[in-house]
Amino acid sequence: MSDKEKYVFEAIFSRRSVRGFIEDKPVEKAKITKLLEAAMAAPSACNTQPWEFIVVTQKDKMARLRNALGEENRYNAPMAIITCANAGYIPWEGSGWMIDCSAAVQNMLIAATALGLGSLWIGWNHEDILREAFEIPEHIKVLNITYFGYTDKIIESGTRYAEDAVFWEKYDPARARPAKKVVEYGPVKINDLSVKAPTV
Repeated sequence: MSDKEKYVFEAIFSRRSVRGFIEDKPVEKAKITKLLEAAMAAPSACNTQPWEFIVVTQKDKMARLRNALGEENRYNAPMAIITCANAGYIPWEGSGWMIDCSAAVQNMLIAATALGLGSLWIGWNHEDILREAFEIPEHIKVLNITYFGYTDKIIESGTRYAEDAVFWEKYDPARARPAKKVVEYGPVKINDLSVKAPTV
């Protein structure tokens, strides 16, 4: 395996949702810029690149964000990025922009891991409060909030590969699949990726 492959898979297999941050250790602006560069390297439909980002780093703004999100999402991250889409860049109706912007967020999550940062994708249902708190106009669509920051949690590489979620060449509706369960992380050897197609 090449060094490039090793670095990429190490970042992917080490990414975790982090809920405990070092609140008084800010993320350097250079690293924030790298996160945004990674986001904007994502694919988008017809290369529309509809994404726009609100970077929140000031303590009073972070407090405002936590209040907007509600009690269940008040994690102590020192910064957040609100991912949006500008309707002016989207030449069609529908929710395709969500796919483009989700790809951008996933790039940031993996980049954060490579930069030594923890991250957390936040789900929320108070868009009106968020729009008011951050002066987001109506033509700007809001996808999500992602927390970023340093963490003292030890994170090891692991895979959640589940063979029963994979169909080769065609879907097999007759194949019994166990009831949906959370797949825990198992060990993965970065130098020897064990996930291979079966021989047929």
